[in-house]
Amino acid sequence: MDNSGSITVGYWSTKGLGSVCRQIVLYSGNKLKAKNYKLQPIVKDNIITYDASEWAENDKIDLKKRNSLINLPYIELIDSSGNELLISQSNACLSYLGRKFKMFGVNEIEQIQCEQLLLETSDLRNIITSFAYTHFKNKDLEYEVANEVFTEAFQNTNAGKMQKFEHWFDTKENNENYFLVNDITVADFNLFDILDLYIEFLKHYNFTEGKNNNDLLGALGYPNLSNFYQNFLNLPKMQKYYESVFYKLPYTNKSANFGSGIKGNKWDAKNQLDETPKEIIIN
Repeated sequence: MDNSGSITVGYWSTKGLGSVCRQIVLYSGNKLKAKNYKLQPIVKDNIITYDASEWAENDKIDLKKRNSLINLPYIELIDSSGNELLISQSNACLSYLGRKFKMFGVNEIEQIQCEQLLLETSDLRNIITSFAYTHFKNKDLEYEVANEVFTEAFQNTNAGKMQKFEHWFDTKENNENYFLVNDITVADFNLFDILDLYIEFLKHYNFTEGKNNNDLLGALGYPNLSNFYQNFLNLPKMQKYYESVFYKLPYTNKSANFGSGIKGNKWDAKNQLDETPKEIIIN
């Protein structure tokens, strides 16, 4: 393996679980080598199936010889001691990148906070991801379940998932830097990425009616999360990511009912083409 000092991130040609890894590498100022695998839609007799062989029958076979746990996303690099690393499982990838780039807390208390927040943000992602990949018999049922997702995530009670993060900011001693811990950590990237997906969800299912589309989180009663989200959008080191092809990718993979196409819509296998290059290098 010769990555010429780069960090390889392997994932589908979507945002998904690979998005945060890509963001962190670009934010850190390191060279990103992104390997993008495509789920190929196959249309036959108006029935769509999806072929994952571009990953499963190619690179996965070779990489599995080096790491039997291999899956997407994975990261690959040579560490400072010259060791070849191949890491899979999204939280393991994020934890490693966090430690490598000093974005996992500066002491034991902050590290424990990072671990909790990383898992909590993943729980928040799982709610909407499970919904996104569910196919419904009709639109009425889809919108009924979308309302359930909205309630679970955004209800202004202690049971609300977003409320946990809103209250987290309230309990911080220094609430002015808009990071979850004292300085930026991998949990911040994960939370931003998930909020970005939820905002698309709010727009797509018309939970924005009568609301300020430029501040949906604030309009729903989450001023701390709104400040966090806006601050993250404006971070100078994040602009390389926003200007790249990666920020324009669909949120979910082609088999998803929500977020796999344009602006939250379902992927249109008959009329859309996935033109994402198989490999993208950003210095």
